[in-house]
Amino acid sequence: MRLIVSGHGLKVGDALRTRVTSLIETSEAKYAERPTDATVTFSRGGSAFECELTMHLSTGMSAQAHASSQDIFVAFKLAYEKLEKQLRRYKRRLKDHH
Repeated sequence: MRLIVSGHGLKVGDALRTRVTSLIETSEAKYAERPTDATVTFSRGGSAFECELTMHLSTGMSAQAHASSQDIFVAFKLAYEKLEKQLRRYKRRLKDHH
């Protein structure tokens, strides 16, 4: 899996990078069987931090989530929960054969 963690106008620290990597890898293992591409971009919007998550699955599906918060870790967690919800619904749709 190729994972890109970047900051637009700010520096991404090691603690944030390891947290992002561990959570994205667990969701990738849970919802996608084959390797995927993921991009996480952090930026500063006024007084809040913004996080944009994009994940491309090998099946052709692309999931995207965006969140903002006063804390950069909370912004990532909110965006990650939105992305995980999209992946969970997509996997359920693939398995629903009625």
